[in-house]
Amino acid sequence: MPIPQISVFLDNRPGSLYGAISQCDKNQIHIFALTIAEAGEFGLVRLITEAPEKTYKLLVDAGFNLAKAKKNTEVSAIFSSEHDSLSKITKILGDNGSNIEYAYSSAVHIEGKVALIVRASNVEAAEKLLAANGVTVLTLEELKKDFK
Repeated sequence: MPIPQISVFLDNRPGSLYGAISQCDKNQIHIFALTIAEAGEFGLVRLITEAPEKTYKLLVDAGFNLAKAKKNTEVSAIFSSEHDSLSKITKILGDNGSNIEYAYSSAVHIEGKVALIVRASNVEAAEKLLAANGVTVLTLEELKKDFK
């Protein structure tokens, strides 16, 4: 099941990230994963939180510019065990025409391993494909359960 992701555009200057992240802290919302992409004068921060709808509303109400396209807001969380190596996951997706647009790791550890966040060209199809090949795809509820 695809996981909602929050994408925030920030000015590329000291303190911008704090402004966004502190909204989560003030409202006691845990962040499970985060990535930042720099693009000159601004950056794109992607977040997976325990309460995506609440996070989205808090950031919009605080005046932050968020990506609104659904295409950019759903990702998969994949548990990569020793049997489900990154090369196996990328081969399954690539061999079946599913492009990995970006990926990043999470702060969620399961059995000492990190959950991987993946944005595939078709999230739902990629999840079905991975699950059919024995790769564990996590839900937001499972991320919440294993977050420490």
